[in-house]
Amino acid sequence: MSLVFAAIAPHGGDILAEIADNPTVMARTRAAMEEMGRRCRARRPETIVVLTPHGIVVDNAISIGATPFAAGSLGEAPREIRARYATDLLLVEAIGDACAAQEVPLVRLVGDEGATADLPLDWGALIPLWYAANPRDSLPEVVVLAPDRSLPREKLVRCGLAIARAAETTGRAVALIASCDQGHAHDANGPYGYNPTSALHDKAMCDVLRSDTLDTLLAWPQAFLEDGKVDAYWQTIMLAGALGHTPMRGELLSYEAPTYFGMAVAVYEPT
Repeated sequence: MSLVFAAIAPHGGDILAEIADNPTVMARTRAAMEEMGRRCRARRPETIVVLTPHGIVVDNAISIGATPFAAGSLGEAPREIRARYATDLLLVEAIGDACAAQEVPLVRLVGDEGATADLPLDWGALIPLWYAANPRDSLPEVVVLAPDRSLPREKLVRCGLAIARAAETTGRAVALIASCDQGHAHDANGPYGYNPTSALHDKAMCDVLRSDTLDTLLAWPQAFLEDGKVDAYWQTIMLAGALGHTPMRGELLSYEAPTYFGMAVAVYEPT
């Protein structure tokens, strides 16, 4: 097997009705995430690989969880979610080998007591997983990676290629989810203030997703990303590297910016 599904999925907390202060705020994105989850489960992945911008970041490298389990929670009782997933350690090792072959710096994360502690799942990983592999269902295994944004773009692309090759080598049916929020400066009252580049960025990203041209992202200027206050770019070009190995047809399911940041949901399925 190989990659059987891929997605770009946001991670705003109010997407989750279980913990949302106002469930109507991100209703459009929530509906798209539910559709993303249905399509992912229909492909019956054995493992879901998540690329998160908010995990444990190692300088000048890409981190990968190498503990037997990954677990996390969001919210507070009585509005709280919890999840724990087994890690696909065979795929972790295969990704490590493939990254080494591509000269991509990869750091394995293990617990303080060896490989016994759970990898903590940040909201960037847990929210997409809640829809793609809800603990109420039969669970696939997971692998979680977090890139350092300072890495050269070509190394991030090659990491995506390595993930696709590792899926093929292990024979696993793998879903790859790039956890991405878009521009974070849509609202002057938000934590990043207002910058019109956020809206320009988000429109350009939606155009790329609609036209299925992720490869064009490699030419985007760094200043454009910084002014737009994005956290999507690095995971997205990793996804582009994987899809360069295993082509799929993309579809933009939704976009909205109901608060200070934009959110796009896109799915990729075999042609």
